[in-house]
Amino acid sequence: MVGIVVALHSEAENVILKTDAEKSIAKNGKTIYKGTIGDDRFVLIESGIGKVNAALSTQFLIDNYDLDCILNFGSVGGIIGKAETLSYYAVKKCCQYDFDLSALDNVPVGYIQDYDTVYFYPKTDRLSFLPKANLATSDRFTEKDADIATVSFLECTLFDMEGGAIAQVCTANNLPLYMIKGVTDTHGSGNDVNTFYDNLRTVRNGFYDLLVMFFDR
Repeated sequence: MVGIVVALHSEAENVILKTDAEKSIAKNGKTIYKGTIGDDRFVLIESGIGKVNAALSTQFLIDNYDLDCILNFGSVGGIIGKAETLSYYAVKKCCQYDFDLSALDNVPVGYIQDYDTVYFYPKTDRLSFLPKANLATSDRFTEKDADIATVSFLECTLFDMEGGAIAQVCTANNLPLYMIKGVTDTHGSGNDVNTFYDNLRTVRNGFYDLLVMFFDR
């Protein structure tokens, strides 16, 4: 069984509609869908936005289901010129760029002492059909130039509000993680809110086919 973590129903909707997924409410209040893709079972949780929601939901799946791996998919922003809008990427390295103890302990931005690392490393072997990219996560919407500079310094081209936390939980539980991210907008492109939501609908509609390819591997 594959555990799937998705932040928003709007991101998961097309996958839910195209499978036999049955809805239930978990004891932690999150919405759960159980279904199959091909011959494989999945359980999908809609985590909500942000690192705490993502971590809580990932740990819930791990604690309550016998999982072979976690798969996280969803929309992200990107850095213009380094990530393409409406394109999909497999994440090979991720971090939490808002976790910063550098002034206190003289460690790099994003460094997490418990794991002696800035980065966590999702697996990509079942996602060879996608280009690879690095992801930076924070508990705020990434749009300020200073944040983009930090993301770039950390050698990341994508940014979201959940992925780095999911990766930390999977590392703590020694469970493989795969991440598929679709780019809705790029910093500096000048897209307005309407364009963002149009792009979100387009990106959302592509996830099901990518999941079919993942499950076929």
